[in-house]
Amino acid sequence: MRDREATSRQIVHALGRVLARDGFRAVGLRAVAREAGVDKRLIYRYFGGLTGLMRAYATGEDFWWTVDELIGDDLPRPKEETAAGWMALAVKRHLLAIRARPLTQEILVWELIERNALTDELAAVREKRAGELLRRLGEKNRRISPRTWAAVGALLGAGATYLVLRSRTYDFYAGIDLRSERDWKDLERTIDSTANAVELLGGPTRGERHGKRGASGARKRDRPPLSRRNV
Repeated sequence: MRDREATSRQIVHALGRVLARDGFRAVGLRAVAREAGVDKRLIYRYFGGLTGLMRAYATGEDFWWTVDELIGDDLPRPKEETAAGWMALAVKRHLLAIRARPLTQEILVWELIERNALTDELAAVREKRAGELLRRLGEKNRRISPRTWAAVGALLGAGATYLVLRSRTYDFYAGIDLRSERDWKDLERTIDSTANAVELLGGPTRGERHGKRGASGARKRDRPPLSRRNV
């Protein structure tokens, strides 16, 4: 059993290397088997074929973060446990996770060039984990609508991902030195500020939008028409 687990990991890692180095068009059972130094029949035996192997790679922790990697209970919590604090923390840890995965960076670049069944498998895993992340963040948020936070997370997360990919070939973006850890820290602080601004300007709570009592103690929809008020 131990040998099978070790060989399975060897094959999965080989797939990652082939993807990162040669792109999706080069991926096949023969290429992966050659990279792993195994007979391709083992791929059928352990994974059922190329689709099963891709699924194993996509669902592993080497390719993409898990929700617990970003906001797990065993990790430090944000300084301020607000909706903005949690969202900013998740985006910053997403940024760090992508920076720490050079093979993932290569694969993301290839995904911008072509789409196929293999890229769909990887994208499905990312979407599932993003959905789970937003669900868990939503449990900590009682002010901003889930769709607003999803849009904020998409913009901040996509921007962070792009800058990581950009740093592979260029040193600067809009004056930000992508070689400088100091500038990366500045970007993290900007993520904090952006999330705080969205929460501050995000409008009334769901309850207030549905006519619950606000700070004045009166329900807007229960107020009499202007002509009947004392002025």
